[in-house]
Amino acid sequence: MKKLKYLLMLVFFSVNAQTLTIEEAYSLAKQNYPLIKRNDLIAKTKQYNIENASKGWLPQINVIGQATYQNEVTQLPISLPNMTIEPLSKDQYKVFADVQQTIYDGGMISNQKKMAEINSEIEMQKTEVETDKLEERINQMFFGALQMDEQIQQVELTKTDIENALKKAEAQLKYGVIFRSNVDVLKAQLINLEQKKIELQTVKKSFLDMLSVFIARNLDENTQLQKPERILVENQNNRPELKLFDLQKQALEQQKSIINSKNLPKLGAFAQGGYGKPGFNMLKNEFDVFYIGGIRLNIPITGLYTKKNDLALIDIQQQEIEVQRENFLFNQQFQTLQNNNELDKIQQLIEKDSELITLRESIKKASLAQLENGVITTSDYLREVNELDRAKNQKILHEIQYLLTLYNLKAQLNN
Repeated sequence: MKKLKYLLMLVFFSVNAQTLTIEEAYSLAKQNYPLIKRNDLIAKTKQYNIENASKGWLPQINVIGQATYQNEVTQLPISLPNMTIEPLSKDQYKVFADVQQTIYDGGMISNQKKMAEINSEIEMQKTEVETDKLEERINQMFFGALQMDEQIQQVELTKTDIENALKKAEAQLKYGVIFRSNVDVLKAQLINLEQKKIELQTVKKSFLDMLSVFIARNLDENTQLQKPERILVENQNNRPELKLFDLQKQALEQQKSIINSKNLPKLGAFAQGGYGKPGFNMLKNEFDVFYIGGIRLNIPITGLYTKKNDLALIDIQQQEIEVQRENFLFNQQFQTLQNNNELDKIQQLIEKDSELITLRESIKKASLAQLENGVITTSDYLREVNELDRAKNQKILHEIQYLLTLYNLKAQLNN
């Protein structure tokens, strides 16, 4: 009845326990990373910058008011018979509106809009670079918890072996075949295993608590981490930093276009109208309406003084980005080589672990038979059980190390 109750509880917890895969952890971590909120801000900034650039095609209107006093005014140097020409007042006033309409801007507005789009992509890519770094941090926590979980299971298996031996030892004690100290040795080891289990559960909880913060989901001791399968990692570098380098070079290229546009001729229309004293008729010393309109051609010359150097500076900046790119690829290649060598080494260790476990299983089985026949003591048997337990834990460690290295390699190459 007690066993049936235990099985029912086990089934209940298995059904209700949430399962988490490594890919789900990646996705949740990226969704809940605070930096991801920048994307909305970047998109709004891009929209405002493009709208502001587009408004360069709208008429530019200024309303100007002016009141002046001057010590001398224009007068005719002669006097005409039977005619009096009143001189202009030394105090003069005018209020007018000045309207400028761009007709041709040398491509400046178009280039500014393109620059706004590229800058937005650069900022988005910077966020992508930072969020991709999360994968290696998630790997440490996920595989750390997974290792503790498998070691806890191994503790339970070892406990089962010792409990079986304890039953046989207690039977032998009952018939006076062995001393009580032999039984106590096994009981003491069970207490050691309970302590080890508590330590492993505490470390697992720490990993799960840290993982919970990253994925914004409550994880407890009933959470089942799905052990990832071994994957084939292609030797192709898809890191977001490479796209960031390309975008930065593209932005510099766009700056060249802006420099060229700034030094091209500009054509615009203008109109000016207002009310003041005097108007355009300088011989009429009274308030009047005035207006003027026309076409204005602006050919910038001074910009040509620095254009060559400005373009040369941009070329240097592009070369610097290319150097950063080459340095990044060099470091990535070095890390990839290290990880691949590490994977080869760990795989060989796992194969040796399997051979060792097979031998230790055989030795433990023989030791149990010897214990039953009184050939060896419980301490001798316990030593073989511990050696088997150590071999299995070593294999667990190597298998998790292999997966951790493999998924770190995947994250480093962004495959």
